[in-house]
Amino acid sequence: MLKGLLSRREFIKLSGAALLSLFLSDLHLDKVQAAHPSLQGRVVYRSLIVRDAPSFSGVQINSILRDSTVDIIDQVFGGADGDYNRIWYKLGNGSFVYSGGVQPVKTQLNQLIPDIPSTGVLGEITIPYADSVWAINRSPYPGPRLYYGSTHWIDGLVTDERDGSLWYKAYDNLYNSHYYTRPEWIHVFSQEELSPLSPQVPENEKHIEISLDRQVLLAYEWGVLVYAARVATGQKNFESPTGWFHTFHKRPTYHMTGGADDFSVFDLPGVPWDSYITDGGVAIHGTYWHNDFGHPHSHGCINMSLQDAKWIYRWTLPNVLFGERLILQPGVGTRVLIAQS
Repeated sequence: MLKGLLSRREFIKLSGAALLSLFLSDLHLDKVQAAHPSLQGRVVYRSLIVRDAPSFSGVQINSILRDSTVDIIDQVFGGADGDYNRIWYKLGNGSFVYSGGVQPVKTQLNQLIPDIPSTGVLGEITIPYADSVWAINRSPYPGPRLYYGSTHWIDGLVTDERDGSLWYKAYDNLYNSHYYTRPEWIHVFSQEELSPLSPQVPENEKHIEISLDRQVLLAYEWGVLVYAARVATGQKNFESPTGWFHTFHKRPTYHMTGGADDFSVFDLPGVPWDSYITDGGVAIHGTYWHNDFGHPHSHGCINMSLQDAKWIYRWTLPNVLFGERLILQPGVGTRVLIAQS
């Protein structure tokens, strides 16, 4: 629950960008994971410019290629008046990079879970990125790169007979096939970690409002605001739909692909915490390929940070049972309003 809960009427009174910004700041929506010497960042842009000041007007010092990792020692308020995202990251050498092009990550290794049920379990990548292969016990063929915070359906543990190494077997919905990755790179979720939030609140007393103008998502219980987060909705030519919807279809992981041409194509394995609101595939989901919330950025979906999307996934109805890969209940679910204002 948020400090200083607001009713919908009270929130609407926060008209104007300045007041809204102050409110969101009070809710710590402009904060990423607390800066810590062990916090890393993975570059998500093809090339990220390093500057001598936290502003796009700063002098370019260097550039860093995609999937490189950097040490983040602080986050600072920079940029210029009117920028929708004014958070910059300070690096260890005293230079700065724009936060939108950096995914905050950590490097955490995990213990092997030897007893994987035949129905499978959900796992999450806990290092900046993990490589996978499409085959073991023979010359391996490279599989998809699996990024920090992406989720994967683990339905087996197998041994590579060439060297005795153990690998998790993960199902890929796009190819109806399996890829393999190392157990130490994946955290396997317990039932408690995925338990529903606010289960005592009836379906008709929960709802979500998404403002396209303000690029924020607001979640309400009994008409009282209980969660707020920045989002990135559909960009030009891929606008998010408006109107009332329901979270009738949910998956904890999905391999998403799409795009109309070479400039808009995307191929994203392990997209986490998917709460679908349309038959056409528009969903509220976690995002590991950018960190640039507060501005339209998607192909119609509602992009959220990993932690925010997980909260929405656990809070909305219907609930995906532990050990199940999805739930599909047309006509039911938590109500979602997407509107311009």
